[in-house]
Amino acid sequence: MKINTTQPIQLKENTQSADMTKQGKLKKACQDFEAIILKQMLSTMRKSIPKGGLFESGYADEMYQSLNDQELAQGMADSGGTGIADILYDQLSGKITSSTTSTQNSNPTGDGS
Repeated sequence: MKINTTQPIQLKENTQSADMTKQGKLKKACQDFEAIILKQMLSTMRKSIPKGGLFESGYADEMYQSLNDQELAQGMADSGGTGIADILYDQLSGKITSSTTSTQNSNPTGDGS
C-alpha cells in the first residue's frame, strides 16, 4: 500500500464557512433566548388578567394559551421582537471572531503543529 504525501490540506476556506455556521447558530440561539423571555412575559401578563367570562376555562384552554403564547413569542423574536437577540448577538459575536482570530494567529499554518 502506497501513501500519497502531497501538500498539506489548506483549511482557509473551511474556516470562513465554519465561522458562518457558528454565527448562524449563535443568531438562532439568541432568537430562541429572546423567544423564551417573551413567552415568560406573555404568560405573566396573561396571569394578571382576571379569570371569568361566558365560558369555563379548563386544562385544554390553558394548554392552548400556553402553545399560542409560545408560537407568538417565537414569531415576535424571529421578526425582530424587542431587540434583545440583536444586542446579545452583537456582544457574543465579537467573542467568536476574536477567538477565531487568536486561534489563527497562534497557528497561522493550520497544520496542527
